[in-house]
Amino acid sequence: MSPRTRRRWSASLAAITVPLLGAVLVGTPAHAAPTGTLDAQDGPVLSLTVVRDEIGLPQPADRTDPPQISWGLEGDPDGGTAEDVVVSIDVSGISSFTDVGGMDCPDDVCSWPAKDIAPDGFAGGILDVNAKPSAPLGTTGTARLYATSSNASVGGITVKVTVGAVGLILNRIPGTDTAEPGTSLDAPITIANTGSLTAQGVDLRLAATPGLGFAQRFSNCTYGTTDDIPAASGQTLDQAVCHISTAVEPGKRYRLSTPVGLDVKKTALFEFLDYGVKPMAATVPTTASSGSVLALVPDGSAPPATSGTDHALWAINAANTADIAVTGDNATAEPGDAVTLTAKVRNNGPASFNLLTSDDQLGLLVDIPKDTTAVKVPERCRPWTGGGMGEPGLGAPQYICAIGSPFTVGQVATLPFTVKIDKDAPTGTTGTTGEVRAMSVNGGELAYDSNKANNTARFTVHVKGAAGTGGSAGSGGNQPQPQTTGLPQDTTDTTDTTDTTGALAKTGSSGTLAFACASVAALIAGALLMATVRRRRARATAGPLT
Repeated sequence: MSPRTRRRWSASLAAITVPLLGAVLVGTPAHAAPTGTLDAQDGPVLSLTVVRDEIGLPQPADRTDPPQISWGLEGDPDGGTAEDVVVSIDVSGISSFTDVGGMDCPDDVCSWPAKDIAPDGFAGGILDVNAKPSAPLGTTGTARLYATSSNASVGGITVKVTVGAVGLILNRIPGTDTAEPGTSLDAPITIANTGSLTAQGVDLRLAATPGLGFAQRFSNCTYGTTDDIPAASGQTLDQAVCHISTAVEPGKRYRLSTPVGLDVKKTALFEFLDYGVKPMAATVPTTASSGSVLALVPDGSAPPATSGTDHALWAINAANTADIAVTGDNATAEPGDAVTLTAKVRNNGPASFNLLTSDDQLGLLVDIPKDTTAVKVPERCRPWTGGGMGEPGLGAPQYICAIGSPFTVGQVATLPFTVKIDKDAPTGTTGTTGEVRAMSVNGGELAYDSNKANNTARFTVHVKGAAGTGGSAGSGGNQPQPQTTGLPQDTTDTTDTTDTTGALAKTGSSGTLAFACASVAALIAGALLMATVRRRRARATAGPLT
């Protein structure tokens, strides 16, 4: 991996890690089903949500940055305005071991004043919660959230509050740049607890990109797929969730009893393993997987909490190649005609190109043939600026086209360009050409493509002379024309045909030929008529024969 790619990958990894702390491992915001029985049977129906439905309180308390009960309430898009809404948190279940701050809570009820919430409106609030100095670790209770309204139904929700917290972190595995296809790698994952409470078990989640596979299966892991890994950009990954019942004590680090092996497939190129950990769920699904049980074994003291995270990515780049082959197109036409030239880009493998841990997006640079003008281009293509993509437009001399990812083995990208031949284009059999070449969209070479011989092809247009004209002796090259969104309209009666390459063949010639034949016939008929008239006049002048 190049230094530039490493810098961009590190930045991407940091950006990905933060949102997943709350979204992937802590869980999505908890929702309560509307009860429909509070203040109104009809009208808007609202539902309270909280960022976390379980909160751990540090002991001693952190007064500068305390944990919070954070709630939200959205309007009903299918109902009217919810009126006179009052949101309350009943803290009587936690008041014996907590202090709440930021507002008055008479009779252990903290309330937010009444307001109206429109169908597209939103209300929210936070309540600081700290453990009392005398509260023993492990003390737990429940806070209850509810709301009232003069015309709306609002469902309630509860939040579990515990003195102390489990602080699970994972080690970050350095990236691998030389993984050999056909081999296996062991994922050296460790789990530590930097919190104050023991985790009675953990759920370890692993998600592998298509070029990787799980080398073995464990009986306490469930296997399937997932499409919610942000770094995968919506792609579906293979997933394993392992329910490990080993207790993870505060201040200790653990390693896997059996290393998790990853098969590096023959199609691997830019890959990663996404892995994360959280306390074991209260309900563990029954699994039917065969194999040994995955457990944890002690592996020293826990590192500082700042040295790890509960979610990380292991970048795995394979020592592999992807042969990107390009083919061009040719056509024959006359000045003023429009033809379609189609370029094709094919991945001959053995690796699939997947833009995951690299920023070298695959592209195709297209030179529009001299003496022609681009009047229609594929949506994925933009004018070439010399270092990247410009704004969309027609009439440019060069275009760069982005090839989508993943670009799997055997996949073909087809890119048709419609060009109009300049009216003063020189005629001849050698043709006018433009090069099409595979490269990155930023102009870089494809380091993973070891076969450069088939990276380049040509667009060729053979310009034939129109009937009655000899064509021009030369041209100033690609002359930009006014931009249009499609083919120019011709007022002549033409018939278009398609040749075997898919390019638009010669147009506008059949009408010219028919006109020329009719003109010749008319001239011959006129000559015969004049000859007949002259002979009749000659007989009338000479008089009768004797």
